[in-house]
Amino acid sequence: METPSQSLKNSPLPKLGGFRDCIRLEAFRANRSFFSFQQVIQHTAKDLSVWEILRPLIRPHLPILTAATLLNALHGFAITFQVFTVGWLIDWVLGKGAVPPDMWRRAIALGIAYFLVSVIGRMLVWHIGYRLYTKVRERILSALRARFFRQLNALCLRFHMKRSSGELFSYLFGSPLQNVIQFYQHCAGGLAGAFTKIGSAVGILVWTDWTLTAVMSLTVCSQVYMMDRARRVSRKLHLDYQKQESAVTGSVADILRGSRAVKLHAMESTVEGEFGEQLQIIAHKSYERDVRTHFAWMKQETISYAGFALMIVACAWRFSSGKVTIGEVSMFMLAFQQLSSPLTTISQAFTLWGAAQASLERIAEVLRESSTTPDPEENSKSVPPAGDLEFRRVTFAYEQKTVLSDLNFTIPYGQSVALVGPSGSGKSTIAQLMLRLYDPNEGSISFGGQDIRLCEGAEVRKRFGVVPQDPFIFKTTIRKNIQVAKPDATDAEIEFVCRQANAWEFIQKLAGGLDTRVGEGGSNLSGGQRQRLAIARAILSNPPVFLFDEATSALDTISEQLIQDTLKQVCAGRTSIIIAHRLATVRDCQRILVVRNGQIQQDGTYDSLIAIPGLFRELVDGQQLATS
Repeated sequence: METPSQSLKNSPLPKLGGFRDCIRLEAFRANRSFFSFQQVIQHTAKDLSVWEILRPLIRPHLPILTAATLLNALHGFAITFQVFTVGWLIDWVLGKGAVPPDMWRRAIALGIAYFLVSVIGRMLVWHIGYRLYTKVRERILSALRARFFRQLNALCLRFHMKRSSGELFSYLFGSPLQNVIQFYQHCAGGLAGAFTKIGSAVGILVWTDWTLTAVMSLTVCSQVYMMDRARRVSRKLHLDYQKQESAVTGSVADILRGSRAVKLHAMESTVEGEFGEQLQIIAHKSYERDVRTHFAWMKQETISYAGFALMIVACAWRFSSGKVTIGEVSMFMLAFQQLSSPLTTISQAFTLWGAAQASLERIAEVLRESSTTPDPEENSKSVPPAGDLEFRRVTFAYEQKTVLSDLNFTIPYGQSVALVGPSGSGKSTIAQLMLRLYDPNEGSISFGGQDIRLCEGAEVRKRFGVVPQDPFIFKTTIRKNIQVAKPDATDAEIEFVCRQANAWEFIQKLAGGLDTRVGEGGSNLSGGQRQRLAIARAILSNPPVFLFDEATSALDTISEQLIQDTLKQVCAGRTSIIIAHRLATVRDCQRILVVRNGQIQQDGTYDSLIAIPGLFRELVDGQQLATS
């Protein structure tokens, strides 16, 4: 039977569709999961409007939406029938002068018709339409969230460094989508019925008396005009509020994520003060938004009240002239009052659309972002299973600041190389370029002779087992945290790599063993325990290249030595790249690259570099002096 060691050694490189890059996870901070996707979504401000966001989401559901809209519209006709029933009762059932001999037959017929229209035409038809709307709503929202999430995962580090996780989370489950949901729900509740109710009522009233209908129409047109003005004001106010809310959400999320640091530095009163300031800002914006929106509504209502007063005078004039009956007067007055409901529905739809449009524009702003490390759209090249790493005249700048300049070096496959140098010299940037988290501004980086810019970024990163200085641990079981590197890994394989990483001893002592759940970011684990899990995860991925960024910095001396010995065995025959500040840990590396100001200052073995004056000897002497 094949041993776990042989199984791990002989297994092919895992094809990971899940969380993969520890350095990327570290850079993106909390709660941002990264999945492998085949293409980067690229948009520009010109070719992505609100409609272009909605169109592909709505198109597959057009037949169902059309049916739901027709059913919703039918219930508007039923409401019109209900409104005019009183007028028909007065004139047709009770009679305009004398009581008709078949009054009871007419009354029963009108009563049955009212009941059937109300139950079937209004309630049942409306309910079926509402169910269809709700079904489509969830599908559209899921598709929109999925598209937005894909875009977040496709975007590069430059984008994520500028946006807080709290802000991006609000796009997925906060007020932006809630505003869209609220608008959709409002429309599903009876917007189509509101239009048919107004249209059918006005049609009947024109046939009854066009003069009174003209008075009503004048009021309706004035209200529609005021609605449009209210929508414009509302849209601007909601957009301003949402921008401020995103900033506050991001700030508060950062405070909550840093709760450990707050405790350590006794910052409770400080962060409470900052939180209070944020509350005041958001409260002011919320007050301004609601008061100004309400004032816009008051203008529309004023027009409605003026119209009703005018209708009283107009009805009295038309009745005294014998143009309308008592029943028809009641129909006009009831219709005018009832029209306020569909008009309010339409008015609120305009207002809610203002908020929804502002939200969709914010979502579009992210969707139109393009990655600075796009995957090739077609004819992408495959990444060699193993090979040399070569930097050829690589220059890289971040935010107009040059970090690496005309960098040239080659790491033969199977060589152990250390990157050392002062803080800020460019060591981590070199690692991020290897992983294609960034692309160089000039020059090229190749793996196995293949320019990695022509390969999909996720495929490049599958060739690396990465252990960052502060690895991210997910809020799930220890088993699943290790299976990040290989989702189908058996318990035997997990135990084997944990023993190699000197992690099995502490895992066995936990009450749940591998099934023990860890806190957010591994909060209930020590720094050394998190690093051991990250090392086990990297070993499990069985990559051709290991990348260690201060991978043992949180370990005690004994554990560090044990793991160093293990890593020598694991890395045998593979490329290993070590970023280190403690220079004693790189003594056994076959080669050391000394980096300063984005350039390779020295290149050689530990013994050859320590024997000559230069930056490396200065760094070693400085550390020896600090520890003496």
